[in-house]
Amino acid sequence: MPRPTLAQKRDFVAKAFCPRALVLSTPAIADACAVNNCSTFADLLAPFGQDVSTQITIQDGQGAPYFLDKLNIKFTTDFKIEKRSTHSRTEIDDLVHTSVLDSDQTNVPFLTEHGVDPSALSSDTSVWAPWYTLFRQQWMTTMQPSEHESFMHPVACVLVASGSEDDPVGALRTLQAHAAVNRVQTQGFSGANVLFYYVLVHDGRDPGVLQTIDHTFDQVRRAFGQNSSLLKINSNTDLIDADTSEQSKISSIWANTLSTTQPLDPHPDSVFGSMLNMRDVTALRDTVKQMMVRGIVPHMQYMIRVLSDQTANQRRGITGRLFSAGRRYFGTAAKASNTLTGIDGDTYFRYDSAEAQMRKLADYSFMLKDFRFAQSVYQVARRDFQSEKAWKCYAGAQEMVGVCKLMLEVHATRAEFDSNFEDAVTMYLHKTHAPCQHLAIRCIIIYYELLKHHKLYSFAPTTLLRVPNSSGALRAMACEQAAYAFLKFPNRPELRKFSFYAMLAAQEYQRAGIASLAHRCLRMVRLSLGATLATDESESSEKPVDDKSLDGSGTSRALASSNWSSIDSYINHELGTQCMAAQDYDHALQYFMALMGSDQIPPKLQSKYLQELLQLYLESSDKLDLESEKELAAGLDGAQNKRVELSVPTIDARMTRVIMSPDLEGEDGVLEWRNGGAAPSALVNGSADHRCSVGESVAVLLVVKNPLTIGITLNGFTLDCHFDAALDAKATNGDESESPAFAITTVDTVVLEGGQTSMVTVTITTHCAGRLTIRGATYLLCDILPTYKTLKMPGKRLNDTMEQRVTPTYSADIQLGFQVDASFPRLEAVLEDFPDTLMSGSMQRALVRLTNRTQQSCQSIMLWLSHPSFFDVASPQLVDTDEESAELAESQSMYVYSDNVEATSEVLTANVLRDCSMFVLAGPAIASDGSAAGTECGVKSHALIPVETLGPGESLLVPVWIRGDRVGAHTLSMAIGASTTQSTRALTTGCKMRTRKFEIDLVVTPSLRVNAFVRPSVQNPHERILGIEIENVQSGLDIQLVQSTFTSGHYELLPLRTDTTPRVVQIGSKQTVNLMYKARPRARDVQAQPEQFTISALQQYIFAKDKPTAVPAPIRLVHSNAVLGHQGIDSTHSSLQAYIARSQAHRRRTMLCNAYPLIPEKFHSALFPLYETFGIDFVLFWSETGGKGRTGHHSITGIDLGVPHDYINEALTPPASGAARMWLKDTEHDRQELIQSIANRSAASAHRTERTLDVALRLTGVRRVSEADALCVADIEVSVYNHSWQHAYNATLRLISPSESDQASETKPESSGPQAAWTWCGVTTHTLSVDPLGSVCVQAQVACSALGIIDVGMWELSATAVNATAATSPYAKSLECKLHPLHPSFINVTI
Repeated sequence: MPRPTLAQKRDFVAKAFCPRALVLSTPAIADACAVNNCSTFADLLAPFGQDVSTQITIQDGQGAPYFLDKLNIKFTTDFKIEKRSTHSRTEIDDLVHTSVLDSDQTNVPFLTEHGVDPSALSSDTSVWAPWYTLFRQQWMTTMQPSEHESFMHPVACVLVASGSEDDPVGALRTLQAHAAVNRVQTQGFSGANVLFYYVLVHDGRDPGVLQTIDHTFDQVRRAFGQNSSLLKINSNTDLIDADTSEQSKISSIWANTLSTTQPLDPHPDSVFGSMLNMRDVTALRDTVKQMMVRGIVPHMQYMIRVLSDQTANQRRGITGRLFSAGRRYFGTAAKASNTLTGIDGDTYFRYDSAEAQMRKLADYSFMLKDFRFAQSVYQVARRDFQSEKAWKCYAGAQEMVGVCKLMLEVHATRAEFDSNFEDAVTMYLHKTHAPCQHLAIRCIIIYYELLKHHKLYSFAPTTLLRVPNSSGALRAMACEQAAYAFLKFPNRPELRKFSFYAMLAAQEYQRAGIASLAHRCLRMVRLSLGATLATDESESSEKPVDDKSLDGSGTSRALASSNWSSIDSYINHELGTQCMAAQDYDHALQYFMALMGSDQIPPKLQSKYLQELLQLYLESSDKLDLESEKELAAGLDGAQNKRVELSVPTIDARMTRVIMSPDLEGEDGVLEWRNGGAAPSALVNGSADHRCSVGESVAVLLVVKNPLTIGITLNGFTLDCHFDAALDAKATNGDESESPAFAITTVDTVVLEGGQTSMVTVTITTHCAGRLTIRGATYLLCDILPTYKTLKMPGKRLNDTMEQRVTPTYSADIQLGFQVDASFPRLEAVLEDFPDTLMSGSMQRALVRLTNRTQQSCQSIMLWLSHPSFFDVASPQLVDTDEESAELAESQSMYVYSDNVEATSEVLTANVLRDCSMFVLAGPAIASDGSAAGTECGVKSHALIPVETLGPGESLLVPVWIRGDRVGAHTLSMAIGASTTQSTRALTTGCKMRTRKFEIDLVVTPSLRVNAFVRPSVQNPHERILGIEIENVQSGLDIQLVQSTFTSGHYELLPLRTDTTPRVVQIGSKQTVNLMYKARPRARDVQAQPEQFTISALQQYIFAKDKPTAVPAPIRLVHSNAVLGHQGIDSTHSSLQAYIARSQAHRRRTMLCNAYPLIPEKFHSALFPLYETFGIDFVLFWSETGGKGRTGHHSITGIDLGVPHDYINEALTPPASGAARMWLKDTEHDRQELIQSIANRSAASAHRTERTLDVALRLTGVRRVSEADALCVADIEVSVYNHSWQHAYNATLRLISPSESDQASETKPESSGPQAAWTWCGVTTHTLSVDPLGSVCVQAQVACSALGIIDVGMWELSATAVNATAATSPYAKSLECKLHPLHPSFINVTI
């Protein structure tokens, strides 16, 4: 069965172990060859011995046929077995030197500055290092015959005679007796069985012999048999008419063969085969083929059959070995030994011994490519070699066993063949009498080539490192090939291991004196380390820096510091030193600059490297073409082309900050402003571009770090900038080049100690509109070396497409810079008198002074506060002088004192829940929803009144009151935005404004602790008793209470005291005061209440298709004032009331966000009012007695009196028209989730004690039934009160007497003291109907047996709401109730 053609690597092995033939010829043949520029007939036949197309079927050692498609044969002119001298290190180095001379030593095709080139990895490693291929060919060519193997022994003798001789037969017989033939028969493995093949040559230059040549050849055949051939050559007798192209083709046949078989022998452009034509070439090829097919191959087949029969017992296994062992130990002593001592002192076997015959059998089978049979014979023979301690023979057998395994197209495991080669190399080097270094190196080369054929590159490094350390340049070549093997790994190249072995190769080449290859290996290490570092960084979140290649212009990525600092510094220094020796100052400077990038180098070495770098620059400054130091120091355009880019110091562009107007306070930037109370945020597109106005100073802060452990100085540090003027600026300035567009400051000296990080500030002042780009930093390192540092922001990682997510892709690098805009605002903001410490509740005035420093008017100015409850902002005022500012500041007051403060007043107030964190200081006033703010008809408004615009050079004074709202340390944020073009009405969609943000640190210490508590009223159930507990927690400070103010939409509060004259309430240190008030409800129109608005709006938000947009109607608030000092405070004053309203809005928005997280904050103003009807807000004004005279107030918002007003569940009932249809399932799910969250919020407050109805009993009169009888009758007025504002109730009141013992225990509360006997008389069951917030009175009578105090609080009230049947929602509360008294109702029955 035909086998596939051998691959190139296996073909190399097959050619190395192919049959050999000894060629002997007469002098006439030598003359015929000389005219063709061939010294011997063997050289004439050599090209045709490669890949001889045999195309025959032969039998293997087992008798099975197999197809032999082609075979190689080598021709030699002599055969000797001589003692081979051990190769010295110098001889090997010379051989490697010779291999390197004609090779390209600079090209590294598989590595670029971007990493490994995948297309180059597919090529063979011999292309990367052609000197290895030349050395490999030369080493195999110089191999000599040895006694332990038959590969170099001739299997045939080719005897050649010329037809022009007188007696060709006699000449051939004379050649049979040649000394070389005698050596083959006596010293060779073939012995007397060597094949003789005869060739008769006809020289075309002798035409007279042509008629007798056939007759002569017949004589040769009769004399020597069929192993003879006739060859006609030198047919090209007419050289003048020869075809030039044909002669060049013929000559190339021998030239190519010589370049392969003798790669290092000098063979200049010689012409071969000048007397031959293509017929002669064909005749030569046919002769060699005939020699192989008719003679050599059948002869070898015959020898294999004979040897197989002779060694059959030896190969049978244990039986043969036992027989041999018995003969060895129990045989006669006269038996001659089979072992001999070779010329090199090693033991080998006689050629007629069974062991030698087995080796010959295996070698012949291997040469005929019967590898499987050869392997089995080698395995049997090595056991015999090992038992006889013939270590050289044993090593050869082990070597060939491994070769046979890899020559077979079977992927064996490493353990099956690696141990064979390892044992062979070990035996060759350490167990033989003299180290067989040439055989060990041959074994390693063969093994390496076979591993490459099977692509088992992971085994190659271990194999190559078995080359002896004493082999010099050969060891370097082995390390280099081991490094290449790591690049051919199947999964991914092992760049770090490649770098390590390339580094070893460079050191070995350096020791061997091959500087060119050492330089090449060091460059490969640099490229691979740079590629490794770039690969590691690409797996991170940051983009790797894109530098130029070292082989091109500039410093490469490979010149950056790697993680292997010691190797990196060593490579840079060695390469720099080599470049200096070659006077390549450009690359030498780059290598020495790369030494400055690592902090792991010892300080002494760093100092040495720095001095060498500076000295190198001074010596090579004329070659670097630096024109003038003045132009370099200026740092203008083009400076980066005349300076070197050094890694010392490091400047991280990501840490660079561009600050506009650095002399002003606050943080500057362009932010996006929107309504709704959100803080001004960065732009949506994430642009990091900066803008400034014309004439504004810009500070560039650079973080400069010295990575070295030694100190350095930077002199003349400045920035390299480029300015592109705007079109209008160019038209204005014309061609006036003498006026620069910007000015840059220069830092004279920056001193950096080892490892120190410093901040360097460079100021830029612009003079016209345009774009300024910061390209880099320029300085003189140690006042000698001009250096340039590129400043670029690395682009962000892109993740938009699948390809970008799989393969790391980055956007383009961002150039640092800023835009100079003539219309860009520059607002100078100064904070004056802002405190850092306050008492809780106290208020202190501060000022914000705004000055327009541009030549255009500011159309809109906005103010944003992070903590609105801490601030109150008054209407701004334009001022011209400091005196006007002082007068304006003194005229502003938060508290307006008055001697005539009304006890109760009603004010119609806007009830819209607006954002309270944003204020308009200039431009049209807007509300939180974007509408214009104004005053509604008859409604009290507290809107801030802004100025129209702020002109150039004008100042705006904004009064700000700061209050200690909460105890603790706080960081308050304030942002002021300005625009010269946009209006504040653009806030609804978002507008960009130049913003300056301030951080205010404030510590609030405690002053008063204020708590509220509620008690029911015994006399009037519809009323509540509200108590205020006030504790002074200050030490050594008395506080005087000025006034208490309650605000509610339903209640008015009256002090619980009998006298009407004001009293002064003063609280001493660590003292507590209680103030008691009575909360009395006032009549209200229930249709206009805020609660009804919330129910309707929330119902629309949940169930309707369109979201609500209406706002709540104004509410009439009742202000109940109680003056506690000598003077009162006008609680309805605009400044005070505006602050209180904004504080209330801030707290209510915070409460709503926590209570209803599923409702977006933007809908709060359309769903919830600012004030609720039943809530009470309390404000306590106080002042400090003595000391600083500080004033302030404390507040409690949303005091709950315990009456039922949980109305939110009413909104969970769908309207009569039904809920709007939801098209998406997720949308319906969101609706149900919102309803459930609102219901859960309502259920969480169900534990409160709330009674929708309540009953009060009052004694109206007492009379006796008769004068003689002690029985008395008391008239009782029973009042039923309805606390609900939305439901009317139908109720049944049943009065229960003590005699009804079955119900007395349930209806009568606990009481103490004696009780007179009594009972209800008359009508005891009453049917009532009570309106919302209304009451009904009925008359009842009590009959008692004696006078005194009795408890008549025994009743039961059953009520049902009038619209109870409409509450069909599962979330609606029950509208039916049954009530009993909660406390006793005592009456004094007296006459």
